[in-house]
Amino acid sequence: MVTMQKDSTREKIKDLLSRWLPVILWCLVIYTFSESSWFTGANTAQVLQVILSYLPFGGGEEEGPSFLNFLIRKAAHLTEFGILAVLVWRALFPRRASYIGAWLFATAYAATDEWHQSFEPGRTATPKDVVIDSCGALIALVIVFVCRRWLKARHRSLHRGI
Repeated sequence: MVTMQKDSTREKIKDLLSRWLPVILWCLVIYTFSESSWFTGANTAQVLQVILSYLPFGGGEEEGPSFLNFLIRKAAHLTEFGILAVLVWRALFPRRASYIGAWLFATAYAATDEWHQSFEPGRTATPKDVVIDSCGALIALVIVFVCRRWLKARHRSLHRGI
């Protein structure tokens, strides 16, 4: 009886870790991005300028590189918090509120991330970035939802022989 309880407890701990450890690790990655001066707008602009200088159409001081830097940085916000939301959804699934819980978690973490950035030299904290992060989380969760619905419908049609 005691051995069965230990095995059950061990399995629950393994399940908990397999679900939440990726979330914790990804939160640490986001924290590291916020902490590091390597990811300031000025630094990413310099890196982009070097990359563009090797391309036949890039390298000038015109508005293009700064706009491209803006797009890349905002796409990074969308992506990093989209990944976070999917990882949290995976940790919460199959609970009923897994989608909303994942979105709320990612949005709250985005707000605390921006607050953290307000203390970092060379970094700026803006509410717009929280909105972008939250939208990234929402977009990723909508993609998960649509894919799951499509896969369920496909699975049903295959089993019916359609």
